[in-house]
Amino acid sequence: MNLGISTKGEYGVRIMVDLARHYGEHPRSLTDISQAEVLPLAYLEQLVKLLREANPPLVVSTRGAHGGYRLSRRPEDISMGEIVRVLEGPIAPMICAVEGEMTQICGFLDGCGTRYLWSKLRDVVAQTLDSMTLADLVHASHEQEQKSSTRFIALSDIRVVSDLGFTLPSKKSEPEVRPLS
Repeated sequence: MNLGISTKGEYGVRIMVDLARHYGEHPRSLTDISQAEVLPLAYLEQLVKLLREANPPLVVSTRGAHGGYRLSRRPEDISMGEIVRVLEGPIAPMICAVEGEMTQICGFLDGCGTRYLWSKLRDVVAQTLDSMTLADLVHASHEQEQKSSTRFIALSDIRVVSDLGFTLPSKKSEPEVRPLS
């Protein structure tokens, strides 16, 4: 994986977070995940195949009318590093700092003055991903949603009373306040 996460990595992590949010419930259909996460269904089918065929599998599928996908293990037992590596491959900020065996050799490897930097960067990224679980991510995103005080008032709830101003509906019909997404 180069340091930039591809769409494959981003969407795959979003699938996994959705499944973690619904852990312990009935299996989730890709249509439900696609709609909840606003992701293209056709692409999710490809990504869930990678997640299902990982070793060990990250998701399991259930066929039938009430079928779908669910996590293969508890969210606490799946690290973000495991997910990202399945989707993106080994963490490698540069070809000289790939996790595991190098498949590409840089012509400057022997006398490289920056290899130490790329190795340290790789290790920090790997440690961060490996120390965070799906459960941590779901918990953090839930807390962030709870703390969000940013709200908006629907334009349909604003009534113009003169050319110079506007008013909100009376207390009898409170405006609908919804969080920004």
